[in-house]
Formats: sequence, structure tokens, C-alpha cells
Amino acid sequence: MKAINRWLSAGVLVAVVAYAAIDGPRIATRIAFAVTQGQNQAAREHLATLAKGDTLSPLFVEVAKVLRPAVVEVRVTKKVKMQETPDINQFFQHFFGDEAPFGLPQSPGKGAKPQPREYLQRGLGSGVVIDAKNGYILTNYHVVGGADETQVVLPDGRTLKVEWARTDPMTDLAIVKVGPTDLIEAPLGDSDAMQVGDCVLAIGAPEGLEQTVTAGIISAKGRVTDHAKTYQSFIQTDAAINHGNSGGPLVNTKGEVIGINTAIVSESGGNEGIGFAIPSNMVKSVMTQLIEKGKVTRGYLGVAIQGVDEKLAKSFHLSSTKGALIASVTPDGPAAKAGLKSGDFIVSVAGKPVENSNELRNLVAGLEVGKSVPVEFYRDGKKTSVSVTIETQPANMFAAGEMPEGGETTAGKFGLQVQTVTKELAQQYGYKTTPKGVVITQVTPGSSADSQGLKEGMVITQVQDKDIDTAEQFKEAVSAKEAAEGVRLRVTDPSGMTRFVFLPPSK
Repeated sequence: MKAINRWLSAGVLVAVVAYAAIDGPRIATRIAFAVTQGQNQAAREHLATLAKGDTLSPLFVEVAKVLRPAVVEVRVTKKVKMQETPDINQFFQHFFGDEAPFGLPQSPGKGAKPQPREYLQRGLGSGVVIDAKNGYILTNYHVVGGADETQVVLPDGRTLKVEWARTDPMTDLAIVKVGPTDLIEAPLGDSDAMQVGDCVLAIGAPEGLEQTVTAGIISAKGRVTDHAKTYQSFIQTDAAINHGNSGGPLVNTKGEVIGINTAIVSESGGNEGIGFAIPSNMVKSVMTQLIEKGKVTRGYLGVAIQGVDEKLAKSFHLSSTKGALIASVTPDGPAAKAGLKSGDFIVSVAGKPVENSNELRNLVAGLEVGKSVPVEFYRDGKKTSVSVTIETQPANMFAAGEMPEGGETTAGKFGLQVQTVTKELAQQYGYKTTPKGVVITQVTPGSSADSQGLKEGMVITQVQDKDIDTAEQFKEAVSAKEAAEGVRLRVTDPSGMTRFVFLPPSK
């Protein structure tokens, strides 16, 4: 019996050796991945212990160790057609005749039309694996948008071709999918829980230097750039971010991704300590919709909104500037159907307080389509509430007026000259239809109107609470006793953007 057992054991050993000889490389790869995965999990457990301490250096070391395996390079190629310029050909023909130097295009010859040539434009960014099982990687829209070919380079040097990329230009986010392979993912954290002063790390491939880790703090939250027609509430950080960091993660000391690095503010073009990341809580909603539906559906209120300063707030009998002022209401939109009007000041939606117009935009965009939500607002100094049924944001959102910025103005002591709008004037200033009101024909440099951004061609439709149809009505309204300390104007421009401004008398 013992002899039989020895023969069986020997047989099993021979079979294992034979199998390993045949499929040894794949087994070795799987074993190596299992070890790496186990090490990563052990490091993450150790990180949870370190996060409770006060020593930053070992903590940062462990954060980097946990996150770096999940951070990838994203390489893109785009075919660009450019017209050959006759000047270049003439320059080389002057020195080389009909024979161009090696590597340079031949001259098309006299009388020949320049031919378009195709060039490959290459780009580099970063990304972070957020779902290892399905091969989902987060990056920026501006990294992969419009690319003809996208590749992902893993930390171990493997290059993977992207199966598909789904993008959302409005938040500058993108999801790319790679085929089944051994990946290590990073969890998304709660960006709302982060505070100014919290330590963070940025990981990516700045200037092509892969797996670069930089450290800093959260400098501010809720930042907005001058690109007003996108959804923004950036985390600002002084962790060094440069070209190539785009799409890489901003992480907290728990090893969680709390932002996707997207932009910098710089005079030189390099890091100057002002970087921006898309907060993870905004990322979660966009990411889920891109994966499940291939596109992002947003809520729509149907209003053009703006912030207010203290003077404008006072003119509306408001006790605070926290909220968003409705500059105009889209006809037949959700807000119009609920009875909201121009001049209403929204302070909360769906039970959530509204600090400013940007916050309202982001809040409404994230609401469930078809759901009825309470909207609290001030009208004539009194707080009231209505229920609004949220609709799907139209494709031509900007034309629909949800995101305004613009301006208009007055005469005399306010630095304005105006004229009753006529069909001819409307056409002259680019209006598709003739609006009712007075058109600004001149703005005095340095005046109150000038400081508020009013321009020639803007139309004033309302002074204080009175609709204006003629220059005479306008003059009467701004000359009234109540206008001595300043006037509130409602203005619009040829693009349809409408807003309120408050003009104190020019000094």
C-alpha cells in the first residue's frame, strides 16, 4: 500500500512539473499578481493604522505605495490634416531647386495647388483605475476627447489598447475601458468631508515622468474658473500639478481618490501652486451615468441665474447675498410652469441651501428628472416656496438660458446714453427679433455703467420694477426720487443672456 502511495505522489509531482513547464509563464504571472494584490491589501490595512498617528512622512510613503499601482499613463494619437503653405515650399525651393532635403516634402511645382497633408498629433495624460474587474479608468475629457487612438500604460510597463471611451465635456471627465487584465483599483472618497488645510497627494505623469508623487494641502473648495459654461466646484491644491498630470488622482491620507486633477492657473505654463481637481462626489454621478448609459442626463430648471452684490440685494429687499437671482425664465420651462418669475431670489432647492448661482447650477444638474422638488425663494422681500418638476436638460442648454453672463445700462449720471429700440437698431446690433426696451448707444468710460460691464448694443428692459418700452420712460424712471441712490436694471444682449445690475450714480 505504501508503495502505491509513493507511486501516486510521484505521479502527482510529475503532473505538476509537466503542467508548470507547459504553462509556466502564465502561472508565474498569476502568482506574481496575487502576491502584489496581497501586498497592496496589507499596505492598505497598515495605512488605516498610520492615518491615526501624527507622523506625515511614513503616512505619505504608505499612501503612495497604495495608490501608485492604480495610476496609469494615458497616451493618445489624433490625425490632423493641415494645408501645406506655399511659403514653406518656396523657401526650400529657393535653396534646393526642385529637390527638397531628406525628410521634407517635395515642392508641388509652379501653379500647383497646395495639398493637405496628414499629421499625427500626440498627447499624454494620466488616469486612475476605479474598477479593476471591469477595466474602468477615470481620466479627463480634454485628455482623450477627439482622439483616434488611445492607449493605457500600466505601472508595470504593459500597454493596453482602449476598447471604448465615454466622455462628458461639461465636467471634463471621461471613462475609458480596457480589456480584462490584472489591475489594482483605487476607491473614491467623500470630497465633501475634506476641509481646507487637509493634506493631499497628487499622482500622475507630469511632462511624461510616470508615477510622480507630489504633496500639498487643500487650499480652497468650490472654486470656479472663467469657463462659466461648464459645471465646476473645483478643489484647489498647492500639490505640484503640471502638464501630463491631467486625469490623475488627488488623494487623501486614507488612500482614497477625492479629486481628478484637471487644470492649473499659471502665468508661466508650469506649476505655480494653484491646481484644480474635480471633486470625487461630482465624479461619482457622472462616472455612473457614463458607464451605465453612455451619456450624462442632467436636471433642468429653465432659468437664467446670477449672483448679487450688497447693493443689488438691498434693491430687492434681501437680507443676504447668499442665493441665486433669476434673471429670466424660459417660457414653458419647469420654473415658468411652477410660477417662478424674473427677480425671484432662490435660497434652497430640494431642501438644500443655495450659496450662489454656481452652486444652484450644480445642484439642479444632479436632480432626478421627473421628480418634484420644493424651491424656496424671496419675492418682494417675502420668503415663499413652490414645487417644481425637474425636466431633462435640453441639448441646446446655453441657448435655453440656464447659464447666463452678460450686461446692460443707463444715461446721464449713470454713464449711459440710450435710445428706444427700433427694428433697424435691433438688426444693427444683431438681435433676431426686436426686443422691447431701450438700447444702450454709448457707455462713458470709467462710469458706473462701465464698471458693471454694460456695453453698447445691450437692451434695458426694466428699471427697478417697471418695464421700459421707450427712452422717455427710461429717463423718467432713472430721474425718480427713489433712483437717487442708484437704480436696478434688467438688461439683455443679442445672445439672449439676461441679468440684473445695480448702478449707483457715477462719481
